[in-house]
Amino acid sequence: MAKRKKKENSESKLLYIPFIALVLVLIVFIMLPMIHSNSGSSGNSVINTQEPFFQFAKVSTQDYAPAGKVEVYLVSWIGCPFGASDSWGLYIALSHYGVINVTPNYSDLEHVPISPPDNTIPGKVPGLIFNSFNSNSSVEFHAIYLLGRIFTSNSSASLPNGTIITYSGNSLVNFELNELQKLAPSWVYNLIYQYQITTPFPGHNVGIAYLGNPPHVVSTIIITGPNGTWIMLGYDQEVNFGMPGLLAQYAADNNYNTQLPAMILQDIKNGNVPSQISFIQTEGNQILQIIQEAM
Repeated sequence: MAKRKKKENSESKLLYIPFIALVLVLIVFIMLPMIHSNSGSSGNSVINTQEPFFQFAKVSTQDYAPAGKVEVYLVSWIGCPFGASDSWGLYIALSHYGVINVTPNYSDLEHVPISPPDNTIPGKVPGLIFNSFNSNSSVEFHAIYLLGRIFTSNSSASLPNGTIITYSGNSLVNFELNELQKLAPSWVYNLIYQYQITTPFPGHNVGIAYLGNPPHVVSTIIITGPNGTWIMLGYDQEVNFGMPGLLAQYAADNNYNTQLPAMILQDIKNGNVPSQISFIQTEGNQILQIIQEAM
């Protein structure tokens, strides 16, 4: 009798196993969406989708602009070929939101990209220097030039006011960061520092600012508004990988006419961008789209 009773108890316990298994399965199905949702959220405003190296990336849901405003920042230097490339798209986009005062300009002579993966040509890139922006909308624009020209032949650089300084090692990076701290809001400085100094450039163990010759802060566009913050370091390779080189080639084909940057500007105003450099219109449309998305 004792043995039969023990057997009956064992069998009754076995009957509970399927029910326990069913409960565990239900718990897993209920918890999985919660686990997935939590793993995709860092608990702050950072978005980990793509990095802003040579492409626009939405890096944060944080709005750094005043209430109801969109702010656009260009951080560059007067002789920068990437800044010159960026200037046309910025002008095209910003002309929808205010009156822009610019000075036509050529970048320093450098080897600039013209086709992937790493083909370059020596050239000067036609561009614009932004002097002022009078907004007639909710969009504000600020251009910050940290340096004038860089002279690698004698390790010196000019400031925007013409003063000459010398550099060695990473001293230009340190100088520019100090200047940026004086000229820009703290959030602009912090974003530049994060993506150019502390974040390693893909394939390297140092930030992009330390990879130039000489090391220097890379031209950067920041767009921020109620719907978040976008950044691009360098120029937009998604629009055209060879943008700086093709602009330089266009200038060379015109014998580096000193009036060419002003002629391109007039073409933009007339709605007649030359077909050889039509990508500047494409970049302008993209910047315009991001500004609208930020609103």
